[in-house]
Amino acid sequence: MSTKKSSKSDKLKHEKKLEEPSSLGKYFIVFLVLGGVTAYSGYKYLATPLEKPTLDLEQWWGPYPIDLKKDVAISPFKVEFSDVIVNDLRERLLHSRPLTPPLEDVGFNYGFNTNYLTKVLDYWKNSYNFKEREQFLNKYDHFTTNIQGLNIHYMHVKPKAAANVTVVPILMIHGWPGSIREFYEIIPKLTTVRPDQEFVFEVIAPSIPGFGFSQAPVRPNMGPTEVAVVFRNLMKRIGHERYYVQGGDYGHTICSILATFFPENVLGFHTNIPMMAYTPLATIYTLVGSLWPSLVVEPELQDRMYPLGKHFAKNLEESGYFHIQATKPDTVGVGLSDSPAGLAAYILEKFSTWTNPDYKNAKDGGLLNKFSLTHLLDNVMIYWTTNSITTSMRHYVLGYKQMMVTDQIPTEVPTWGIKFKHELFFFPDCILKMKYKNYLQSTIVEDGGHFAAMELPDILANDIFKAVETFREFNSKARRVYEEEWAADPETLEPDYETAENVYEFTVKDPKGQDVKLDRYKGKVLIIVNVASQCGYTDGHYTELNQLYDKYYEKGLRILAFPCNQFGSQEPGTLNEILQFTKKKNVKFDIFEKIDVNGDDAHPLWNYLKKSQSGTLGNFIKWNFSKFIIDREGVPVERFGPNVSPLELESYLAKYL
Repeated sequence: MSTKKSSKSDKLKHEKKLEEPSSLGKYFIVFLVLGGVTAYSGYKYLATPLEKPTLDLEQWWGPYPIDLKKDVAISPFKVEFSDVIVNDLRERLLHSRPLTPPLEDVGFNYGFNTNYLTKVLDYWKNSYNFKEREQFLNKYDHFTTNIQGLNIHYMHVKPKAAANVTVVPILMIHGWPGSIREFYEIIPKLTTVRPDQEFVFEVIAPSIPGFGFSQAPVRPNMGPTEVAVVFRNLMKRIGHERYYVQGGDYGHTICSILATFFPENVLGFHTNIPMMAYTPLATIYTLVGSLWPSLVVEPELQDRMYPLGKHFAKNLEESGYFHIQATKPDTVGVGLSDSPAGLAAYILEKFSTWTNPDYKNAKDGGLLNKFSLTHLLDNVMIYWTTNSITTSMRHYVLGYKQMMVTDQIPTEVPTWGIKFKHELFFFPDCILKMKYKNYLQSTIVEDGGHFAAMELPDILANDIFKAVETFREFNSKARRVYEEEWAADPETLEPDYETAENVYEFTVKDPKGQDVKLDRYKGKVLIIVNVASQCGYTDGHYTELNQLYDKYYEKGLRILAFPCNQFGSQEPGTLNEILQFTKKKNVKFDIFEKIDVNGDDAHPLWNYLKKSQSGTLGNFIKWNFSKFIIDREGVPVERFGPNVSPLELESYLAKYL
């Protein structure tokens, strides 16, 4: 009897066990959920863009003391190959030491083949017509003007166009080891009216500070971001507030930063090396594509990116110069500045392998396949006569570091890339769109390399025209949409914090949900602060803010407080609960709506405040009770963290009250 009962009981237990998930199954489910949450959180973190740091638009790069009477004159400039320079160059070439013979049948695989270099140097010494090339380089108008303490050189070429043809300015920026010489073949193709286009270009092509004819900074820390500021100020000096930008190599990086930080000035960005720094998310996409290329890049373009090992090895081989210049530019600069043979080899070797990697197998490096020695030596002469190779290489010290940051900041300016077959880097559109939110098109070319403006000027010029035509349509459509929305209800449109000039352009909501235009505070000095009811700073800050309000109200001080629950969830209550709390604290100043100050939903006013006054370790608000002082013009002029008590602001307020 007991046996039967036991058997029946065991059977029921067994059936119940089959119905219930095993402990292992439960753990597996939990693991999947946690893994999914972790993966999503990680992706969200990596995909969250960095905020723009505030740039110093007047940073001084010239010798001290700062010239308080700024020289804003624009002066004509002439390229000159003086007899002194030419004779010294010929003497150095004549008395250079015998070159070490190359290994047998190595082509350019060990660098510039010295057998061919002997022919190049002989041509430079005996056949290169210095006076004729000087006249050639002066065929376009050159100018200099002082920007932030530096004499900046630029070419300015205006078209001859009928009244019914629109002239649009385009800023073209060269790279390294290039110069303004890269643009001589393409300029007439851009400044000549085309029957199928209603616009033509006015070209502004500057020399980067420390390259060629532009003065180099006298102190460290000039990278592409600082160059972008200089060129933004240059364009303003010339008289252009809105313009297009185009560049490759280092020029790409500078143009990208211009488009990112000054979207109010840049109408469109065209690049002949569409690329990004290998940010964490871009790296993940690239690695995933190495396993499943079709997820990342079109089948017909996979060989430009994969197999990853092959391309990594190629880039590693071609990046030796980069590591030297990013660490010890002045060391290698000594030899290059002293030896014309060394300078020619160092620069021209790039025009070989960066034009087509297969050229390294040729005894002459394939240099004459796409270029002439005269044109190549024009570029070398610019470096030699200005003694600028060292100062040009110094840009690498900061360049890649800044690029790692700026390429994680989204760019809204419409962008267009052209991808040449043998360019050093290839990035698929899906990665480029992580940064360039309005990346409109990639043009694929089955030829060409790094120096496209010199190598294939027709193809590049045609693409620039197509790109700008598309940019004009894009901007026109965006403008029509804006005007239609504005006409329908002008009060519903938020101001653009990127282009706002003061806080008066913004609207906030009061505790009753009514719109408050901040222009009601015109002529007042403001403290704007994010507050919380349950923070350790609450009691002290509310007390001292009240004291400031009472003491300086008659002098024009107003305090605007915005509850925020983003820091430790220390403002969890409803707006009514918050108002009841502030009444108990006898708060006398103005309380507004509960808002976010960071992230995608941050109020535009706070985005403007953060952009105008950057913080330590990033622009984002770090905690409750971050404080901004706004002057009587509505411009943010001071920023203070939570650890600064309100009464410590008195000495700063005195400057503005």
